[in-house]
Amino acid sequence: MDKHDTSTSIENIRPAAFFRKVYQTFQYAGQAAGGHVDRYYLIGGHTIRLCFAGPCLIPFITPALEHLATNPCLTPSLTVCLWDSASTGINMLPSPWSADDYLARGEVRGFNNDRYLFAFHIGSCVLSMLNTEQNIAIYWIRDARQIPFYESGSPLRTILHWFMDNHKLQFVHAASVGTPDGGVLLAGKGGSGKSTTALACISSGLLYTGDDYVLLSKDPAPSVHSLYNTAKLDASYIGRFPALLPAVKNPERLDTEKALIFLHEHYPDKVVKGFRLRAILLPRITGSVETRLRKASPSASLTALAPSTIFSLPGAGQDDFQFLAHFVKQLPSYILELGTNLDRIPDVILDLLS
Repeated sequence: MDKHDTSTSIENIRPAAFFRKVYQTFQYAGQAAGGHVDRYYLIGGHTIRLCFAGPCLIPFITPALEHLATNPCLTPSLTVCLWDSASTGINMLPSPWSADDYLARGEVRGFNNDRYLFAFHIGSCVLSMLNTEQNIAIYWIRDARQIPFYESGSPLRTILHWFMDNHKLQFVHAASVGTPDGGVLLAGKGGSGKSTTALACISSGLLYTGDDYVLLSKDPAPSVHSLYNTAKLDASYIGRFPALLPAVKNPERLDTEKALIFLHEHYPDKVVKGFRLRAILLPRITGSVETRLRKASPSASLTALAPSTIFSLPGAGQDDFQFLAHFVKQLPSYILELGTNLDRIPDVILDLLS
């Protein structure tokens, strides 16, 4: 182990001991990187402290959250400790589990309980850990420079889902636009038109809270809270938004990645922290010129929201389904038949909200 030998016999270490040893290793990483760097964000009413071991990870994690930046706080709701091994020279401890212990969404068999949560995302090679009693989380990746575009676009997704779930806030795979007086939730599987709809509203009188993931609360009224200011758009669609072309962060990789845009950098007045919800819209690409609304059932909204949310989040399950099943009954639902005239999309939504 470089610089600090933290290797011990850990074959039988259980969650508490492993978490404690990894947290100690994070402290070594901060020392090796010249100190820790803090950033603070207000997400869903909770102050989240990101404590980086050195500066290397910062530009890969913070742009998506920058619209929620807030002042330092002595008692944050959650502290997330972040480090990568490449820049600090401090490796992750050998895991006390085998590859056979990874479940479908990355959960680690035998290492998740009421106090500790563990997940490893094989695609991004990110290890996420949370101590729910102390509200301390750990985020590790081998090399910050190898973070996939989708991880930079929706950073800390697993940790934030775990934390918010314990505070009656529901992570959901959806977009949202609206006005200060209320907005709509845009629900549907990938390719349904959520991103197209949200981006079509950027230059209108509508405000934006999210494109891919947002937070929901249902008390005292159904509301949406922003998580990320990131827009992700298939390369084949980016030409429909020429004003956004200069804002694309990964133009040289659009043959293999979605276009990634941090909207707060370019439209700071359009990206807001949240608002009350007035309706759920289910976008459908029709090929017709005009955009229209027609009534939909709560079950249609649940079908649009639940599978893509639950299947993408480690630990999500029955409680998440029950939250969403109750939530969709609190609001009217509509099919949003998307026309090819993008300028009309925000007009139809504004008419509904007026």
